[in-house]
Amino acid sequence: MRIRASDHETTVTARGSRGPAVLLVHSLGLDRRMWDPVLDRLAEGRRVFAYDVRGHGTAAAAPLPFTMAATAADLLAVLDALGLDTAHVAGLSMGGAIAQTAAVAASGRFASLTLMAAPDRPVPEAFEQRARLAETDGMAALLGPTLERWFTPEALEADTEGVRYARDCLTSFAPAAWASIWRGYGGLDVYERLRGFPAPALALAGDADASITVDGMAAIAGRIGGGGAKFEVVPGAPHIQTLERPDEVADALGRFLPAEIDIP
Repeated sequence: MRIRASDHETTVTARGSRGPAVLLVHSLGLDRRMWDPVLDRLAEGRRVFAYDVRGHGTAAAAPLPFTMAATAADLLAVLDALGLDTAHVAGLSMGGAIAQTAAVAASGRFASLTLMAAPDRPVPEAFEQRARLAETDGMAALLGPTLERWFTPEALEADTEGVRYARDCLTSFAPAAWASIWRGYGGLDVYERLRGFPAPALALAGDADASITVDGMAAIAGRIGGGGAKFEVVPGAPHIQTLERPDEVADALGRFLPAEIDIP
C-alpha cells in the first residue's frame, strides 16, 4: 500500500490479519524487500509491516538532505498512517538506528524494540569516507567493499539470491543520495539515551558480522533499559542477517515477539 510519511510517500508491505502489530525498518542501501525471507513466519499470529525508508526504494524521491530526525519522524508517521498507537519495532543496521532515534523521541509508541546488528553511535570517519567515495568514483567503486561487509564469503562465492538483490539495490542508487544518507546517518545521537526505555528490548548479533562484533552488540544491549536488552547471537549470520539466515532470525524474533495463538 502507498502511504504518506511526513513529507513524502512510501510503500508498505503487509502480512497477517490479526495479532500484535510489528513494524520492520530496513538497512541502509536496501529496501523493504530485505524482510521478505522472514515475513510469512513473523505473520503467524501477528500483523507485520515493512516500509521503504526515505531515500530508498519507492521513497527514493524523498527530499534531501537525509537526517536521523527526519527518519524518526517518518517512522512515527508510518505508525499514524497505519492507525497504530503502538507497535513492536525491529530494525536492522541503520534501521535499528532509526528505531532507536524514534524511541528516544517517543518511547510510548513502542510495545518493544528489537535491534539487529544496529549501532548506537556513528563512526564519522568511515561514514564520510563512504559518502565521498560515491561522489568521486560512483557506486561501482562501493559494490565490492559493501557486499563484503554485508555477506559471508560463502554467500558471495555462491552469488545467492540475497547477494544479487543487494547488488541491484546498490547499483540503482544515485551517488548524491547515497552520500547524503551516510552523512545524515553520521548524526545518530542515541548513545546512553535509552537507559530508561520502558518496554522489552532484544538485541541480535550475527557471529559472522564483519561490521558489528558480537561483543560490540552485547555492549549496545547493555545500554538499553534498566536491566539491558535481552541478547542473542544468530549462528552464522553476517551483517544482513535476514538474507543469509532467515530461519534463525525468524526463530529468534518469534521467541521474543508476542503472537495471537489459536486455541483449539
